[in-house]
Amino acid sequence: MGAICLIGFLLRLAVFNQSGYGDEMSTLWIVKGNDLAGIIPAVNSDAEISPPFFFLLAKLATVFGQSVAAIRLPSLIAGMVSLPVIYLLALKTLGRRAAFYALAVASISPFLVSYSGNARGYALMILMVLLSALALVAATSENGRWWHWCGYSVAAALTVYSHYVGALAIAGQVLWVLVCFPSSRLKVIGWSLVAALLFAPWLGGFRADLDSPTTEILQFLQGTGFRVKVEGVSQMLFTHLSQEPAPVFWDRPDILLGCVALLFACVGVFSQLGRGALQGPWSRRSSGVLLAVFMVFTPIVGELVLLAFGTDIFGTRNLAPVWAGLPLLYAAVCVAAGRRWGLVAMTFLLAALLYGSVRIADPEKSTIDYRSAAEQIEKHETPGGAVLDASIISPAPQTPLDAYLDTEMTVVRPRAYKDEPDFIHDIFRNFNPQRFVNSAFSNPGPVNVVTVKHSQEPHLTEGPGGRRYRFQLATPYNVNATVTIPRGWVEIERTSFPGLLPITVTRFKRTDRNPAASRSTNGKPAEQEASKGGGNGN
Repeated sequence: MGAICLIGFLLRLAVFNQSGYGDEMSTLWIVKGNDLAGIIPAVNSDAEISPPFFFLLAKLATVFGQSVAAIRLPSLIAGMVSLPVIYLLALKTLGRRAAFYALAVASISPFLVSYSGNARGYALMILMVLLSALALVAATSENGRWWHWCGYSVAAALTVYSHYVGALAIAGQVLWVLVCFPSSRLKVIGWSLVAALLFAPWLGGFRADLDSPTTEILQFLQGTGFRVKVEGVSQMLFTHLSQEPAPVFWDRPDILLGCVALLFACVGVFSQLGRGALQGPWSRRSSGVLLAVFMVFTPIVGELVLLAFGTDIFGTRNLAPVWAGLPLLYAAVCVAAGRRWGLVAMTFLLAALLYGSVRIADPEKSTIDYRSAAEQIEKHETPGGAVLDASIISPAPQTPLDAYLDTEMTVVRPRAYKDEPDFIHDIFRNFNPQRFVNSAFSNPGPVNVVTVKHSQEPHLTEGPGGRRYRFQLATPYNVNATVTIPRGWVEIERTSFPGLLPITVTRFKRTDRNPAASRSTNGKPAEQEASKGGGNGN
């Protein structure tokens, strides 16, 4: 157990230490801009459509500093605590061999590894689902007591306080008790109502989140269509981060190994059925198998039902609660396949999962190296210099570069919205990105231009006005705009850092002393849409 957990910890630690980006910036923005009492009102605004439990823990973690690493601590701790809880749950429901199998699967699952190093509430939600299941197993046993039911209610409420989709996993656990333990039906209904009462104070926030424009934005980004949904399930099972088109089936070693594992498991199960070996001892664990089945398929079916009624939350991240039961289901199938076939199937499955986790632990394949870009800028900090953050726009005013950049230079962040909780209403408002470029290059210099993707880097082009530097500037949700650097500037250095997307810092210096070179085309001074200090989130 120690060796398996150590492997899981090292994989999670590798992801934990990677540069942050994406939705983590929303967490960082909320945590840095509010004290503990202000977290709940901030989460209750349109800036977030998640419940508050994770954000409160992330705020407490900032005693170690207001950094990406600090706000990731709750996820890392939850991800590691989940491993012994999975072992105990499998031990009590499926037996010792299944418990080791489930622990091994959970330790190296690329999905669980990835979200244990991510500053969002998914790892915390999975831990709460596991704790509620463990409490229900104890409550429905011969030695069940009222405090086991009370523990279930608290864990179930905290599950939904971590992420709303956790409610679907709790529904699966309730169905399990209703089917397998008729004598406990009234108890599980009653204590589930207690859990609902514990969540009741947040019902107003939940209704506000349903009406938030962020919901429609996320549905738009998630995509629609059968192929997108299949890809979502594939990413949940075998997480593969890439900005390129998804590799075809034959180019995915993890999926191929997973299919081989399934083949051996099926051969073993049918062999055991043919010999009647699944009768007897295994039948006593049938309720444990049903628990795993309900925990895996209830979230999937629930999200498909919501999709049929027009609410599309069916995507990789919202399928996260499936991973509370999936290690148990994998373990149950491999145990049912018998010792020989089951061990072979589990070996191939672990190889498939380990391939994905090792790939995720490699920062050149799984993150954007904003930390190195910030260090490059700080190394050449110059009074009068500026930074133009033309890289990926985060879903919050806090940008990934802000999270690592500590400078007195002017920082220009191209965006149309203000740094305040209702920014989401203006996020798609049209604006002129060229004026932000003019603003950055109105400084004495040098100017550091930060871009992602080699195709978006500054390059010289011929035009009606002669040779000019042009580049792609990322606007909200990766709609790129081509902008032009004013005349009188020349490139002096370009440094790129590899990653999921390569990030490049290009430095320019002024070649003339004519202030008009930095004015906009109509002769008026460029607007100063900038602030001092890249690390303050302003």
